[in-house]
Amino acid sequence: MTRRFVKFCIMQAAYWSFFASLPGYITAYMLSKGMSASTLGILLACNMALAFVGSMIWGRFVDRKQANKRFFILGIATALTLGILIFLFADRTPVLFVIYPLFGFMMGPIATTLDSWAIAGMHQVEAGAKSRTFGTLGYAVTMLLSGQIIRREGYRWMPFMAAGFILIAIVVALTQPEVEPVMTSDEGQIVKENPKQLLHNSMYLLLIGVVFFVGMSIAPINNMKVLVFESVGGDVSFLGWDSFIGCLIQSPFLILAGRMKKIRAEYRLAMGALASLSYVLLVYFAKAPAMVIAGTIMTNISFGLLFPTMREITERNVPAGLRTTAHSLVDVAYGSVAGMIASSWSGTVMQHAGTGAMTRICMAFETVALVLCTIIIVVSRRKQMHKTEACKAAA
Repeated sequence: MTRRFVKFCIMQAAYWSFFASLPGYITAYMLSKGMSASTLGILLACNMALAFVGSMIWGRFVDRKQANKRFFILGIATALTLGILIFLFADRTPVLFVIYPLFGFMMGPIATTLDSWAIAGMHQVEAGAKSRTFGTLGYAVTMLLSGQIIRREGYRWMPFMAAGFILIAIVVALTQPEVEPVMTSDEGQIVKENPKQLLHNSMYLLLIGVVFFVGMSIAPINNMKVLVFESVGGDVSFLGWDSFIGCLIQSPFLILAGRMKKIRAEYRLAMGALASLSYVLLVYFAKAPAMVIAGTIMTNISFGLLFPTMREITERNVPAGLRTTAHSLVDVAYGSVAGMIASSWSGTVMQHAGTGAMTRICMAFETVALVLCTIIIVVSRRKQMHKTEACKAAA
């Protein structure tokens, strides 16, 4: 089990280092090639729309075929190929509107598939969260390194770094066993769950609502981060320091996911939403790059709280045969869908009305997330009271 855990840690680190070396800077590269913020916003929306579609299609495929390993290898190899094509055609907008959405279609489900594979392979949400810590650290270090390389040498090294990380991930993945099929205890048959079951679980649906509106509040800032830095006197190299410092703050929360369970999941969810609100407020009042980085620290604290919590709530409320599908829905609500909607307007608003107007809209979305957190806490308390009363009556 220890050897298996180490391999998952390496795969997480390699995949997220790839993400930091190419996708993490590709939007800044597009802007450097003359793309406008409004065009970038539309392109990001298309990318995230296909990421949503890809997550649903591939997530269901992985659950039905128990194909975490097969999809992970296929996904990262295809993502690398498409990423290099994006780099080569970064100054040809019509071509990007074909390639970049396809990139989202393959990239969208990869992280969720790897997380689901780790949880199922080690039979612990906490072990999955701890392995993700190495992804966070890999991302942080590579973002910092890439930012410094770009500032000194330009963007030309991005594809080579990305290819190296993907090669490491594929080699390790080939040595890792696939997830065992989910069996019923009495018949010994593979379980075929219906995704419609997810629509009948109120707690799971409320979770999706919370992470969706949290995602809506942070996606516009994250997508336009390079422009946010430029508006307060920074440049593209600040993206590296921003990610590095933020991810270092996030890591302890993932490592201590098991101990954090002493706090009820509903309260951790609300704490994560409050931390993301702090991110928006710090960016709104920012007058220097340091305040933006302080905001990034808060959003990484938010993710450090939300990631193991949303995995825990999902695992608690959905059948094992729908694990990857359910995690994918949560992830796309937080990332792809929220990002798609946000990207469709954020670039235009920022270009014509500035960072302040964009962040005020983000505050409104965060307010909705906090209201939904309150509903979850109330519903959870009522369920607990009814359970306690039932136990007393049975006694």
